[in-house]
Amino acid sequence: MNKQRLCIVTLFSCGFIGLSGCAVDSGPSAGTSQHRENLLTNGSFSQGTDSWWAAGAELTANDNMGCITFNQQGQNPWDVILGQSGLALQKGEDYQLTFSALAKQATNVKALVQHNGAPYTTHLLKDISLNQELKPFQFSFKPADNDDKVQLQFQMGTESPTTVCVKDVKLSGPEYVKETNLADVRVNQVGYFVHGPKYATVATEATSPVAWKLLDENQQVVAKGQTTPFGTNNASGEQVQWINFSQVQTPLHQAILEVDGSRSHPFAIDNTLYHNMKYDALSFFYQQRSGIEIVPEYVQRANLARPAGHLPEVVTCFNQTDAKGNQWPGCNLTLDVTGGWYDAGDHGKYVVNGGISVWTLTNYYEREQQAHPTKFSAFKDGKVKIPENQNGNNDLLDEARWMTDFLMAMQVPENSSVWVPVGDQSKQLDQLSLTQIDAGGMVFHKVADDAWTGMPLPPHKDPRERFLSHPTTAATLNLAATAAQCARVWQDSDPNYANRCLTAAEKAWQAAKQHNNIYAYDNFTGSGPYDDTQLADEFYWAAAELFVTTGKEEYKQFIQASPYYLSTPKGDIDSTGDLYWQGVSSAGTLTLAIVPNSLPAQDIEKARANIIQTADKYYQSIATQGYRIPYNTKEYPWGSNSNLMNRSIFLGLAYDFTKDPKYINAIIDAMDYILGRNPLDQSYVSGYGSRPLLNPHHRFWAHAADPQSPMVAPGVMSGGPNSISFSDPVASAMKGKCTGQTCWKDDIGAWTLNEITINWNAPFFWAVSFLDDSVDAVQ
Repeated sequence: MNKQRLCIVTLFSCGFIGLSGCAVDSGPSAGTSQHRENLLTNGSFSQGTDSWWAAGAELTANDNMGCITFNQQGQNPWDVILGQSGLALQKGEDYQLTFSALAKQATNVKALVQHNGAPYTTHLLKDISLNQELKPFQFSFKPADNDDKVQLQFQMGTESPTTVCVKDVKLSGPEYVKETNLADVRVNQVGYFVHGPKYATVATEATSPVAWKLLDENQQVVAKGQTTPFGTNNASGEQVQWINFSQVQTPLHQAILEVDGSRSHPFAIDNTLYHNMKYDALSFFYQQRSGIEIVPEYVQRANLARPAGHLPEVVTCFNQTDAKGNQWPGCNLTLDVTGGWYDAGDHGKYVVNGGISVWTLTNYYEREQQAHPTKFSAFKDGKVKIPENQNGNNDLLDEARWMTDFLMAMQVPENSSVWVPVGDQSKQLDQLSLTQIDAGGMVFHKVADDAWTGMPLPPHKDPRERFLSHPTTAATLNLAATAAQCARVWQDSDPNYANRCLTAAEKAWQAAKQHNNIYAYDNFTGSGPYDDTQLADEFYWAAAELFVTTGKEEYKQFIQASPYYLSTPKGDIDSTGDLYWQGVSSAGTLTLAIVPNSLPAQDIEKARANIIQTADKYYQSIATQGYRIPYNTKEYPWGSNSNLMNRSIFLGLAYDFTKDPKYINAIIDAMDYILGRNPLDQSYVSGYGSRPLLNPHHRFWAHAADPQSPMVAPGVMSGGPNSISFSDPVASAMKGKCTGQTCWKDDIGAWTLNEITINWNAPFFWAVSFLDDSVDAVQ
């Protein structure tokens, strides 16, 4: 399972929960309704706290009653909320809200039903008084307009701290269903290579082949044929058929597939599909930079520019009480950690996620150098819109260096005492036992706000105090690996910088060996944990990078003794060994296979054979999936789209090793899914396709929350369907109502579905760049 960061409910600066945003319909919408006894899910709390969320309070469920406890009075009623999202109401219909409630100390609560997002239209607002007696309440109302984005909230933020409990909550009346006209013919909405494979998936109840035709922009028939029945696509629950129009090898500007009167979105047949996309995907990292002004000349639109965030950033160790009640003593040091990339939609900067992200970018540079040693890099100096694009260095390396500098800045100076938790591999403890160690050479896990911020919030307006968390073994090994990689790619162009990287890497390695069980914990309310207690893969990865860079026997012996030696993902239904931030062993093997080193020739060949074997497993999955993707999995985890992109790395390298075009075709299949050939008829990439990503969970690209904030920049990939973690308000309303690939919504409040992160855009950039580079080999 791709275990990602956990977040808590975030609030808009105006005080309401940030959950606005919607998918764009491909045509006009009508509405239907059906009366239901309870529009709420789990209104009896018989399923614990499922589908409910709390802001500014702890939510529990006992004896079929939901209770929130808050310990601090806020400035606004909405500072403390118990709520449920995902409701839809029909204009002029009768609705009734009923519930019973009590409070441990007498208090006042606002019960309201409102539109989820600006202008926060209120359908019902009632002030109620509570005490220790469980009292029933009943309210009726009629919505003035159709509203398919509604929340029920109980607000109490201005009251004295207490516990409020509700029971038997019902909202009865017609459920409004906004009809969205998804295309039944699902295609890559950007297009297909002229000489490449061209597949579409058709959602249809038909079990026999159906006629299709391909139209050009003048509505002339270019090709026609019969669909191929597939059956049930288990990942979406649909009956589907395939269209294979690969025989069409004529460039087209706006082609359309038509099946039984249903038409696809228009798409191109062209070999330049991914040329601009790869630069947009890389621009994401420039625009996520901390500590530097983002200027108009380097971004796609003027309103994407912003002042520098967190400049300068000089911080000390966390010295407050954490969310689990642990008192942290702080430390007698400060670090200047200005720079780096903001991790995702928030303003935290995390070493472990930064590590795999910067490695992925640099890995593409190394892949490019090995695949085309005499060809100009697509990212040579001057090719990328960044401030460093006239400094004589490869622009891709320049962007990676911005993050590498931050990672090295997070290293603890020599002879520095820092408090850390005593390691425990068996569980995540609430009450930690802290000890003081000489942490010189280790690396702080993250720097972040002391509490979650709301949106919209540009980074230069972040008001919160920021701290370093404690150092961890995982963060230390991430620096050891990426700084070792840095040392070799900069050796020729900047040997002094390369030496600095190598010194940091070897110090980190020694520190990690000395302190091999210091873990991150989920107890800091303003940042995600990125916790990991299984670190043998990080040790292998770091040792592999250090060995390739230095050739030292110490690292060679370590990797050869590791259970991960030359291992790659299995490609099974459990996604065993797949590459992601918490599972990095295969990154070590990829480096050993790509970059020249002094391993025995048969070992390097074994590493490459294992990569090819993994790629074959991924490739074989395509025929078993209704949407033809190299991804056979039981459930879709948090960031599932990035899993497809990380798999594309293995497929791309398998092509480099074998020159078999089937591996390129498999990456094309993965990209077709990302760009629209999926059951939601959705391009998960901003700025590309007829139905592109519009409303990611992001504090600056927050147009859905505030019309004055900019829309998302182009070239950013959403995390995608998540059928495992229903932990944000939007996703919680979908629990039990979606299947696999359909568990997604283009909503700014859906951080488990629709956040964007550096470690997701990095493999997306890798795959897009590979496809643009390999177009001449496609067949």
